[in-house]
Amino acid sequence: MSATRKPLLLVCLALMAGSVAPLALAPLAWWPAALLSVGLFYWLLRQAAGSRQSLHIGFGYGAGYFVVGVSWVYISMVDHAATPVPLAIAFTVLFCLGLGLFYMLLAWLYQRYLQHLDQYLQLIALASLWVLLDLLRGWLFTGFPWLYLGYAGLPTWLAGFAPIVGQHGMTWLLVISALSLLTALHQPRYLLVPLVIWIAGLGLQQVNWTQAAGERQVTLLQGNVNLQHKWQPEQLRPTLEYYFGRTYAHLESDLIIWPETAVATYWDNVLQATQALSDIAAQQDTVIIAGTVLRDDIDVAADYYNGLVAFGTEQGAYAKQQLVPFGEYVPMQDWLRGVMTLFDLPMSRFRPAPMEQGLLTSQTTAIAGNICYEIAYAGLVAKQAAHAQLIVTVSNDTWFGDTWAPWQHLQMAQMRALENGRPVARATNSGISALIDHRGQLIAQAPQFVVAELTDKVQLRHGRTPFSYLAAW
Repeated sequence: MSATRKPLLLVCLALMAGSVAPLALAPLAWWPAALLSVGLFYWLLRQAAGSRQSLHIGFGYGAGYFVVGVSWVYISMVDHAATPVPLAIAFTVLFCLGLGLFYMLLAWLYQRYLQHLDQYLQLIALASLWVLLDLLRGWLFTGFPWLYLGYAGLPTWLAGFAPIVGQHGMTWLLVISALSLLTALHQPRYLLVPLVIWIAGLGLQQVNWTQAAGERQVTLLQGNVNLQHKWQPEQLRPTLEYYFGRTYAHLESDLIIWPETAVATYWDNVLQATQALSDIAAQQDTVIIAGTVLRDDIDVAADYYNGLVAFGTEQGAYAKQQLVPFGEYVPMQDWLRGVMTLFDLPMSRFRPAPMEQGLLTSQTTAIAGNICYEIAYAGLVAKQAAHAQLIVTVSNDTWFGDTWAPWQHLQMAQMRALENGRPVARATNSGISALIDHRGQLIAQAPQFVVAELTDKVQLRHGRTPFSYLAAW
């Protein structure tokens, strides 16, 4: 093969290897694809002749990974933000290629510092570098903690490690397994590494890190409110009629949950209207949790928060800490506001809430609240869930349409349940609403894009997993 054609072939193979990786995650969950992807990427890095080829291979891998995995951002811009198609395509490509730079950096660092190390040390260092760059991606510019390979381990024996080392630890174990399997093709003794890891994971799956703390009947309401009309004043009444009506019909449940901003106005605007429902729910020993908009001062409309309110037999509130860029706030808004509809969406001036917030409720049931994007942040969820018996997360994945994004989001909630040894109740506007047990397994789920009500028993848990302590530290 000519010298000019070989680099091109390596880049094409890298693009293919990156494209395979998201297939290991939800909704397909073909977990062997993660091992194949990482193994092929490592083989390609070893074929590179110098830093330039390594950079190209790394960028190709990252581009394939994110174009296949998160190009659903295009749907949000075109269908719900009236962004012109050419501009939406350009933004989507730039977003995916920008994220691909992390793998370009990984490839360069491997070529510059790791490839001459002893083989054992090289594998450990490369897997560790992979996780460090994942951590950086989850933090830099408020972070994008999406599409981590560790989620592929949920249906495997590696899941036994989640309550100890969390999702990032599972990424490390999965990457080291893939690297060792490739190395074992020439040095069979390396086969022992994944063998020990995966058998240990099976053993750890037999351990109960937390203890049962009673049962609660939980109802999730999925209103499927049209996103184009949601914030219009005339839509508020029919929306509330649905949620009020179906709540009255399910007052036999211990807990009823409405999705993110189900009450699409300031909570103080509907406080009087909810009082009668709250009184009746209190008589039935029912707690209702509603997504809404909170504000500190009724006279200062500019300062408001994406929030959760608990009412009925117990009162409480939680305001979102980790906001979605361009969805809930606009970076450099003085420059970008008014440029295009994408930068001027309804309710896109949310403020981040203070970091220190207690449980949403604590007397009848100890509940930790999370809103939408926050469930992707393992440390944030672990800190809030440490003294909770149940994690409640609400979302509005209607933004992503019929793409992989809602399934990826659900998978994150499953991982948070497993990491913390806590059940998760997930209420969304249009799906996927679901109840998840403390092992990350789905108890029940509602179909997408329909009005639905989901009711089932959930076993509460108390005690803490090793990861709960690790994440707090």
